[in-house]
Amino acid sequence: MTDHMQILGSLSLGSRTKRLSDLLMQQVDAIYQQQGIALNPSYFPLFTLINNEGPVSVTQAAQRLSVSHPAISKMTQKMIKEGLLHKQPHPSDQRVTVVAFTEKSLKISQQAQPIWQQIQWQLEQIMQQQQHPLLAAIDEFEQLLAQQSLTERVVTQLPAPQDAITIEPWQTEYKHDFTELNLAWLNQYFNGELTAIDQQALYHPEQYYLASGGYIFFARQGHHIVGTLALRLHDQQTMEISKMAVQPNQQGKGIGRQLMLTAINKAQQLAMTQVFLETNSALTRAMALYQHLGFQVVPHPQGQSSYPRADRYMTLALNTSSKD
Repeated sequence: MTDHMQILGSLSLGSRTKRLSDLLMQQVDAIYQQQGIALNPSYFPLFTLINNEGPVSVTQAAQRLSVSHPAISKMTQKMIKEGLLHKQPHPSDQRVTVVAFTEKSLKISQQAQPIWQQIQWQLEQIMQQQQHPLLAAIDEFEQLLAQQSLTERVVTQLPAPQDAITIEPWQTEYKHDFTELNLAWLNQYFNGELTAIDQQALYHPEQYYLASGGYIFFARQGHHIVGTLALRLHDQQTMEISKMAVQPNQQGKGIGRQLMLTAINKAQQLAMTQVFLETNSALTRAMALYQHLGFQVVPHPQGQSSYPRADRYMTLALNTSSKD
């Protein structure tokens, strides 16, 4: 049977390297299981970094492995839960947290040394049978990407999209758009029902949001505002996301997602620990977006919403640690 990825050639490079990675991970995992090694193969780079260099911060690990900070943070959290790592203060800077081996990891490291040596020897035997040296080719490819990313190479050769969406902060001239977009949303889904809170928020957004430490964002397409969203300070650690509205003819194009990510990033920058929103379960597209972003449905802290139309209270915990 013809391999479709081979037919695609270089266009499938990312998919083929991932497929190869997945295959190697599966086979190494089978080796570990047969040898009684309780270690997820995907932990190997971080595990060996700490094994060789000792405790490191998440930031240090991300830099040493050339992996994103969120990816390393997520991995360390998993390894902590599995009893492989624990957090401790940096020996020379108490403000910084590092992750270090537990007794469980020390034992695994001792068990795994001969297994790693055999895996390395066998992989090198395979590569010696190849016509083209794989690791050297990967090194060269990574160096070329470091000089100029694939993103830069492609985007600079493409014409600028005419319908590009930009996210902008509050400007007084956009106040009318904020009101009208949300009124249109209420008319579309809830027969224009306005609560007292809606009236205050929509007609006096400067006082309701901005004056209390909140933000309002707008999605602009060309000369037109096509979407908006508000972020309101609830308390010192929590912000509410509300009043997301996108023009009906622009819905389904990812504008709501861009607005949501902007709000979440802003809340993280402000060191908030959580954002929440209230919505209606009938808004299936919005519900799917919130759940995809990681929001969880939880009981309303006041028992019921101040908005009669809202039947779902959703929260998202934020990773705001900046000293690890």
